[in-house]
Amino acid sequence: MNEILDYIKNNNLDYMVQGELSKAVSEGLGIDNAQAFSAITQLLKDGDLVLSGGQKIVSIDKLNLHKGKLTGHARGFAFCKILDEEIDDVFIPHTKLKNALNKDVVLVKINALPDGRSEGEVFKVVKRNDENIVGTLLINNKNNKFAFVRPDDSKNFSDIFVKLDKNIKAKHLDKVVVRITNSEGGGKSPEGKIMEVLGDANQKGVDILSIIREYNLYEEFGYDVMEEARSISQEVSEKDKQGRVDFTNEQIVTIDGVDSKDFDDAIGIEKTKDGYRLGVHIADVSYYVKPNSALDREAYRRATSVYFVDRVLPMIPKELSNGICSLNPGVERLTMSVIVDLDDHANIKSYKICEGVIKSSARMTYDDVYAILCGDSEVSARYESLVPKFKLMEELHALLMKKRERRGALELDVPEAKIILNEAGAVVDIQKYERNTAHMLIESFMLLANEIVAKETVAKHVPSMYRVHEQPDGLKMSAFFKFCSGLGLHINGQPETVTPKDLQKLLYEIKDRPYEEVVNKVMLRSLQKARYSSKNLGHFGLAAEFYCHFTSPIRRYPDLVVHRVLKELVLKKPDENTLEKFSDFIGDAALISSEREKLAENAERAVDDLKKAEYMQDKIGQQFDAIVSGVNTFGVFVELDNTVEGLCGEEDLPRDTYAYIEDQYLLKGHDNSFQLGQKVRVECTATNLQKRQVSFKIVKK
Repeated sequence: MNEILDYIKNNNLDYMVQGELSKAVSEGLGIDNAQAFSAITQLLKDGDLVLSGGQKIVSIDKLNLHKGKLTGHARGFAFCKILDEEIDDVFIPHTKLKNALNKDVVLVKINALPDGRSEGEVFKVVKRNDENIVGTLLINNKNNKFAFVRPDDSKNFSDIFVKLDKNIKAKHLDKVVVRITNSEGGGKSPEGKIMEVLGDANQKGVDILSIIREYNLYEEFGYDVMEEARSISQEVSEKDKQGRVDFTNEQIVTIDGVDSKDFDDAIGIEKTKDGYRLGVHIADVSYYVKPNSALDREAYRRATSVYFVDRVLPMIPKELSNGICSLNPGVERLTMSVIVDLDDHANIKSYKICEGVIKSSARMTYDDVYAILCGDSEVSARYESLVPKFKLMEELHALLMKKRERRGALELDVPEAKIILNEAGAVVDIQKYERNTAHMLIESFMLLANEIVAKETVAKHVPSMYRVHEQPDGLKMSAFFKFCSGLGLHINGQPETVTPKDLQKLLYEIKDRPYEEVVNKVMLRSLQKARYSSKNLGHFGLAAEFYCHFTSPIRRYPDLVVHRVLKELVLKKPDENTLEKFSDFIGDAALISSEREKLAENAERAVDDLKKAEYMQDKIGQQFDAIVSGVNTFGVFVELDNTVEGLCGEEDLPRDTYAYIEDQYLLKGHDNSFQLGQKVRVECTATNLQKRQVSFKIVKK
């Protein structure tokens, strides 16, 4: 397809009717005329070619058109993210959208404005958004023949017209799932069809179910997936263990959260004559989830487990995730294991990657391990035989952490929320999620294993999937430098070539200062987003030359891919066909895994925001200490100590005339100014569960 498009562009075959064009292409490229005609039809459908002046076909380049995807705004305008081009997002006013809607793929023309800015206008809708839209049903007529659906997501800036019939059992203000069927211009509402009635918005669970539908996440597994999962034995047989290294006589433990049910990593450690032997044992999901099986196709489609405050949407069924793949105590389980020998300074002397079988000695929690490390006699007595192991782990973790620090790895301390529900599903408390030494030592060992595996796949010159974190964008980093300068902070180096060491030095400088948390947040926003790639591009944040995800195959598809790479390409001698098959597959899997990861993060954040708004409902009128966590033209965002964040609109600030100074993260007035990180006293004024928002007003600076 690309070859045909390039041939049309390079040979100026514009303004021809389709029959003429397909003949010219077929003769020029030596392909069948019908094949050329079919390809041109597809290129027209995809928006790479368009009809202009009747039936004449033109490439979009010739008409200065760009293909992009719209993101709507509640006020009716949109931004267009241009696809496959290094162009900033294009602003499109409501009057230039024609009948385009949020998430539509469109062709846009970019026009220069007299003031130097640019503005887009939609030329054509290439592909309608066919995703489900969740909203509230509004029935305002007596005969119940039609209604409107007001989308929960304000990016869908139009109410959707729907027809009602006796088969739709829905009431006014019910939550429903709707899909656009067509969209008219001229100010009319788009028309849609109700796909599902979720129920009363106040009914338990409907709020989170609405978010699951809004983000097109998958709840139930299909019949073929469940049939396959249930057919897998829940016990490890002698046949399963053939050819594997037997670790069942070693003291190996899992360390996880108190609520965890799927244990995909376990640790064993020994003191050696001149250092340590560390065993990182990871559930061998790839033994049970075979390529292109029903389980594999579903895991590929989901790409990640999604964790909500009251439920988990797992990547694979619980028969595997909580059953045969979970490293439960006292039972044999299959693993992919990394056994690494380190010296007294935690330098790697040698390592081995192998297929193994373990029997976990204990299911430990972070809290219990931390209590042991702090000298709690009661917990230590309960796990007396394991206490020396945990002390060794702490010792090795401290050495590994120092090594990461020396090379420049960034330890960004951005607190997460721990939302506590009662039995009825209502929020009773929100706290900062505290990480302790037990969390960090497991993290150290997982990082080490991930780096070793990535290094091994690079050394063997085999295709694999990497977790990459690229050099920061110079413009974003320049803005961060200016922000720090406004706080009197200096960063070594230049924005375009900043190193992890430069940023690490800054983090040390601000440790325990009042603005430590906000600088951490702004730094994080200024860095690139980590993603999956078939190329090893290194990991900036970890200051690591090689990095991949290997340690969580129960909940992440990329880890499962890496396990297969190790088995088929590293532990065996692969042929050219196998290498090519993996290479073709990994590029696509990396892309969809990155997309699904982002979707899952957004959905998890939406649920957290919803529950935070719910928690604040009975606190309207109460005052709180907060910090300014965001600054914009329309006001400032503030964050309470428990991570609840909300907006103080300009009308909720002290009366003044304000100017937004973007590179200083500052809203400056004549008598009042508000800057990122500033401490303020606020009063909660409103909550909006539908928009998942909390509103505050500034009481005192």
